[in-house]
Amino acid sequence: MRKKGLLILMISALALSACGTNNASNDSDYLSSQQNTSISSDSATSNSYGENMQYIKSNADYYGNGVIFGNDAAYFLDFDSMEKAPLCAVPNCTHDNSGCLAHTIGNTPIMYNNNIYYFNAITGVNEKSDGREFYIDSKFMKATIDSSETETITEFTDCMPCQPSCFLLAGNEVFFTADDMCPVQDEYGVISYSNTGGTHFLCSINLDTGEYTNYGSVYDGDKEYEFSQNSSGANITGYYNGKMYIQYVFMKEDPTTLGIPAEENWTEVNFEFDTESKELLESELPVAMYASDDIYAYLDDDSKQTIVITPDKTYTVPHYDLMSTSARVINDKIFFYDEWYDLSNMSRHGYGAYEGYEAVAYYNDSYIFINGGRNAKLTEEELQSL
Repeated sequence: MRKKGLLILMISALALSACGTNNASNDSDYLSSQQNTSISSDSATSNSYGENMQYIKSNADYYGNGVIFGNDAAYFLDFDSMEKAPLCAVPNCTHDNSGCLAHTIGNTPIMYNNNIYYFNAITGVNEKSDGREFYIDSKFMKATIDSSETETITEFTDCMPCQPSCFLLAGNEVFFTADDMCPVQDEYGVISYSNTGGTHFLCSINLDTGEYTNYGSVYDGDKEYEFSQNSSGANITGYYNGKMYIQYVFMKEDPTTLGIPAEENWTEVNFEFDTESKELLESELPVAMYASDDIYAYLDDDSKQTIVITPDKTYTVPHYDLMSTSARVINDKIFFYDEWYDLSNMSRHGYGAYEGYEAVAYYNDSYIFINGGRNAKLTEEELQSL
């Protein structure tokens, strides 16, 4: 079972590291007092369907009173102090090179039982006496929070976890999509490979036992279209009403030969997966822009608007942009990359001086925004004035 206070323990450990960086706090009493805090949405809490679920993606990796974020290195942003700390507890680490744990774990590590879990996967071609051979070496790693000591939990060679990474942590299992990398050998023996095209799998790892499971291909209906080999992919988009949702996308034909923009040529298939029965079905819902607990948002191609389904009401938002593949619903507001709407009155707003920032949470009556290494905390009044 995950503990909301685990990031408090981690930051306490980080404070012991001689880093010369801006740690979230050196006051252990203060940190201990925060261990029962949690953000109001997107947090690792038990939902109404009885299973502890947490969706993890870039800038949406929540624990207690903060979020993990970063590009070159993973940091924890404390929502109370709005200060950040690198996810590395190695003494005297300067956090400025690839040997630092914060650089190794990526920007979507999985926190469970006071440990940090992450993938370390490589691909390549081996030269053998009888020719060349493509290989995948995927390792699932664990690092302790207090010392950053690492170990391999499990290994698999049939696929490589998708990048960028999106995960669902359900109970003690982490679910993810992965690629076979579509290796192709030409007439000269040269092997090319890519994470687009080929076969895309749904997989899971039990964090208590290390057991790895590959549930098979998410979808094979695209294989009849030759150009899908240059365009297909699958990723987890969230969870809704106790089910995990997976987007499968591909192009049937090359958009350049059709003379149309690429964003108008995608074919999308939406799947839902029951994490208990392990049943994967095609969903009747369109692909989610946002799915968390009992809220689901998607682009409606017929009305050219965005639909937001909540337990109390379904909203129609006058925003339709095929380039907007994701959104964030926070405190009765929906945030897109270029504008946001107040669902209570459907008023439209820009970001003003915070253009380029991403809304990530509503915490203690304030909205938290991130833009790379910069961040901001805005009150309701400040947000409405943008």
